[in-house]
Amino acid sequence: MQLYSEFHRINNQNLRDSFFAALDKYTPQLLKLYRKRKTGSFGKKMEEVLMAYEEQDKNDITAARTAALAGLPLYLKEDSSEVFKTCKDELEAIQDGAVALVAVVNEEEVPAGVPFETHHVSIVLEGQVVMSHRSWTDSLVLLFGLIYALHLSYPEKLSGFFEFIQVVLLNLDDGRKQLKPKFQALRNELE
Repeated sequence: MQLYSEFHRINNQNLRDSFFAALDKYTPQLLKLYRKRKTGSFGKKMEEVLMAYEEQDKNDITAARTAALAGLPLYLKEDSSEVFKTCKDELEAIQDGAVALVAVVNEEEVPAGVPFETHHVSIVLEGQVVMSHRSWTDSLVLLFGLIYALHLSYPEKLSGFFEFIQVVLLNLDDGRKQLKPKFQALRNELE
């Protein structure tokens, strides 16, 4: 895929492999952190994500990855609703999003808004579908790669989420970038 080649050219790093290797390393710790922190509105929403995850096949690494990534904005106290969308018809969700992942699902109800099973996921940039993929986690990797390779700004309400992917998961910026205290604290808890 051309995006992966461009990302490798820029960073000398395989985006997909590096992303999933780091995510697989941190997923158990992230889920453990999510289970410990159950206060306020964050706690209620996180409990819903974790309950939805508990209903999934425990041998399915994609379900664990999805739960870890879906819980991260909650943990960082960010609103993912404008970027991560689920619907039965993607046209309704695309119209109001400059940058979005639109998961097209078969069911009316998506447990806790987490798209564990999708028909397909559309990647939207500047209101246009630019790519599609079957998997939500793979689509997220592609969205990150597009934003990074095209030098676009991260969506404002999820800037911390994407910064976490860039600096903590992919170890880009070689430690030169000063992490915000909440990211440094999270990184320390994961190490």
